[in-house]
Amino acid sequence: MKNPELAIPIKKLEGCEAITMADFEGVVHALEYLLPDRATEGLTAQGISTADGAMHVADDAYPNWAVHIRGRANDRNGHWRCTLREDDSRDNDAAVGVGRSAVLAQAILAAVLRLSMMLKKDDGAA
Repeated sequence: MKNPELAIPIKKLEGCEAITMADFEGVVHALEYLLPDRATEGLTAQGISTADGAMHVADDAYPNWAVHIRGRANDRNGHWRCTLREDDSRDNDAAVGVGRSAVLAQAILAAVLRLSMMLKKDDGAA
């Protein structure tokens, strides 16, 4: 997978209010490519489609990182923003993952994918 291919699942997560299980399968494949085996062991489309499941992905991939979720829920849809930061006390993180979506789980997954892309690129340049 190359970066343009990885942008597709992020665009789906952030742009669609209700994505299909096939779309979540694409997210699973992107996560398997970007993250170490221990963080993706047992991932399923069904499992990551909920906010709890998405948070487990973030926790397994980036333990002890700060997760900030901000949003406003309303009858039609939410407006969620998720930020993943390594250091919650200072503003000098080398990489920060940010995701936005009408669906909380999708915002979390978009943040994990963005952060993982940045860190994978850094690993490849070394």
